[in-house]
Amino acid sequence: MTVVDLLDLNDTGHLLDPHHGGPVPAEQVPAVIEKHLRLHDDTTDIFLYVHGWRTSTDNAEQAASRLFRLMEDVAEQQPYAYPRIGPFRPQYVCVRWPSGSAATKAGYRTIRDRTAAMAHSGQVSHVLAAVLGYFNERRTLPEAGPDVLRGSYGQYLHAVGHSFGGRFLCHAIEQASNRLADGPDTFAWPWKSETYPWTLDSLTVFQMAAPADAFTTAPYTRLLDDSVLNAPFTMTFSPHDRALGLWHRQTEDGSNGIGFLGATGPREHLHTMPLHPTTENYVFPTTRLLNVDASAYYRSSPLRIEGAHSDYFRPESAHLLLSLANQAR
Repeated sequence: MTVVDLLDLNDTGHLLDPHHGGPVPAEQVPAVIEKHLRLHDDTTDIFLYVHGWRTSTDNAEQAASRLFRLMEDVAEQQPYAYPRIGPFRPQYVCVRWPSGSAATKAGYRTIRDRTAAMAHSGQVSHVLAAVLGYFNERRTLPEAGPDVLRGSYGQYLHAVGHSFGGRFLCHAIEQASNRLADGPDTFAWPWKSETYPWTLDSLTVFQMAAPADAFTTAPYTRLLDDSVLNAPFTMTFSPHDRALGLWHRQTEDGSNGIGFLGATGPREHLHTMPLHPTTENYVFPTTRLLNVDASAYYRSSPLRIEGAHSDYFRPESAHLLLSLANQAR
C-alpha cells in the first residue's frame, strides 16, 4: 500500500492542526509541519502533491495514492529506463484544500476566486513554502560534481500539482525563493544559481488552471528568474480538457487555460514535446517552460462535463515524473 502523509488547509488557506482540526497560527506552522512530517533516512525522492478542482478530502488522498502507485509500478516494471535512480525509495505528501463546487461556470468562478483569495492572503504559499523548507532542512542534499549517474547520492525534492494546485505551487516557490539567499549547490539541471542554497528538483503540473499567457505577467514571470526551482516548469495540456477550454474562456475573458492549449509565452523560454509512451525515453531540452502535449492520451469520455481535465492517471504520466526525477540526478 502506498502511504501518503496528509496536510489540510481551510478555505482561507490556513493549515489545520492534524490533531484537533483548528487553524494553526502562522508562526506555529513550521513547528506543526516538523512534528507531523518525518523524513525517513532511506528516502531517495520526496514528492509533494497538490490536487485540483472538485476534489474531496478522501478523493484527494486517493488521487495522490493512485498517481504515486502508478509511478512505483512503472519504476518496478522498467528500472532500466531510469538508470540514474537506484534504488527508488520515495516518500509522499498530499496537501488538501476545499475545492468543491458545482460543475458549472459559476462553480468554476467560485473556485477560481477562492484560490486567488487563498494565495493573496499568503497563507497557502506560506504553508507550502514551510513544507518545502522543512524537507530541505531535513534531507541530505544531493552532492554536486561530475559523477551524477547511477546511485547518485542525496534526497531529491519534487512538486506535483493538478489544475489549481499548480497555482498554489507557483506562489509557494516564489515565497520560498524570496526567503532564501547565499551559497549555491548545483545538480544535473542546467540552471545554476549562486543565490539559493537548495533546489526543487522537478515541478510538474497536470492540466494547469491558469491563463495560457500567465508566464508573461507577474507573479508567474518570477519563476523564469533565479529561484529554488532548478528544473523546467513542466505542464501537460490536451484540447480534450473542456474545463480549461470552454469554461476557462467563459470565465477568464476569452483566454484558454494552460491545460487546454499549453503555455503561450514568453516564446524564448518555451518548448513543446509530446507525452511519451512508457517505452520511449525522454530527451529534455534546456528550456524554462516545457509544454507536454498529452492529447494522444488525455482524451476521456465526451460525456464527462469537464472532459479530459482529470485524465492524467496513466502510466505515461508516471513515466514523465520518473524521467524528470532521473534527469535531476
